[in-house]
Amino acid sequence: MGRTAKCFVCGSKAVAYVPYLGEYLCKEHFIEYFERRVYETLRSFKLVAPGDRVAVAVSGGKDSLTTLYLLRKFSGRMGFEVFGVAVDEGIAGYREYKLQALSALAEELGVRIYVGRFEDYFGITLDEAVKRLKEKGMEYKPCSVCGVFRRYIINKLARELGATKLATGHNLDDEVQVFVMNALKAHMEGIEREGIASATVGEGLVPRIKPLYFITEKEVLTYTLLRGIHTPFVECPYIVYALRHPIRRWINAVEDEAPGFKYRILAVKELSRKKLPEAPEGAQKCRVCGEPSSKPVCKACLFRAYLDPGFAGRVERLKLISGSRD
Repeated sequence: MGRTAKCFVCGSKAVAYVPYLGEYLCKEHFIEYFERRVYETLRSFKLVAPGDRVAVAVSGGKDSLTTLYLLRKFSGRMGFEVFGVAVDEGIAGYREYKLQALSALAEELGVRIYVGRFEDYFGITLDEAVKRLKEKGMEYKPCSVCGVFRRYIINKLARELGATKLATGHNLDDEVQVFVMNALKAHMEGIEREGIASATVGEGLVPRIKPLYFITEKEVLTYTLLRGIHTPFVECPYIVYALRHPIRRWINAVEDEAPGFKYRILAVKELSRKKLPEAPEGAQKCRVCGEPSSKPVCKACLFRAYLDPGFAGRVERLKLISGSRD
């Protein structure tokens, strides 16, 4: 941004350039623009309704904190309740700092936060799980195990707390990255499923919504800085194992060369989803834990059996592992 850039609304000193508008904005008008876009997303796509009890999946990162902040801000106007659900995976030197930031914001907002821990649900921390994965030759990546366990806890916790909606902090960059990864793996069901809201859900699954669906990661970061929403800049030590990492770098490089690339990819994603048949509902229940699953044994129980010989014996006795690993 040039030193003389001015806000195109009021002419005062600009703090950010917004590619979506093709204009510069000052602090006041950037915040107004950002909040209006999220509010209109909630309203236009009917993501929330009066009487909803919305659980916000919060990690302590900038996206989930922003989602919690804005849903709390809009809750009175739109007539819904808000609380937070968080997960402590047991990642030393990382998760405790994120949870501290979450606790501070929640106290400021007057929002209750409920925390589920890997150790309580699965008898193992992620740090311990990674050690076992390495011993087994890293057949599965830490992010795969973590993602499955996190989704399991968040859905179960939100449901048990009476949530009618589960809001996540996924932004436009996240959606584009996941779409590209699904396309590379020819995972059509994943492309169909990953929309702004869950179109169909099975018994026991809390409907998901994504208020930041059309907001870029850079815009979210700008908003948190201007609003004073603090999150520690610590990175998960296991990100080096994630496929998303190189995909993110490539997409950002193309965006720098061809501004608007991310919006075009999102448009391709939405057009693709309309052409695909609806993904089947997760109608059945896992025969081990009773949680929603698309197969006789859910992925969380399969990963737990892989990591824990004792639990594996229990599943084997039920003769359930065979044919459930795909």
